[in-house]
Amino acid sequence: MRGIALIAAALLAGCAATGPAQMPSPPPAVDACKAEIDRLNAQLAAEIAERQKVTRAASRREETLRRQLEAMKSIERGILEREDRMRTETR
Repeated sequence: MRGIALIAAALLAGCAATGPAQMPSPPPAVDACKAEIDRLNAQLAAEIAERQKVTRAASRREETLRRQLEAMKSIERGILEREDRMRTETR
């Protein structure tokens, strides 16, 4: 995210740059930077969408692993109970 902020600052600085250093010019109109801002907004939206997609996929994977772990624990409990019953029956 820090890299995006640096890119935005560089784009806006370049967009707002004035003419030659000796001749100060009036600040640029808001519309002068509109294309750069729109492009940056689109880039940010795409990156946010990608991060959300990755986050959702990770959440689904985590839930799948959690269910598998619970199933394995259930199997383990069943095995331990069966072994315990077998021990008590042989006595």
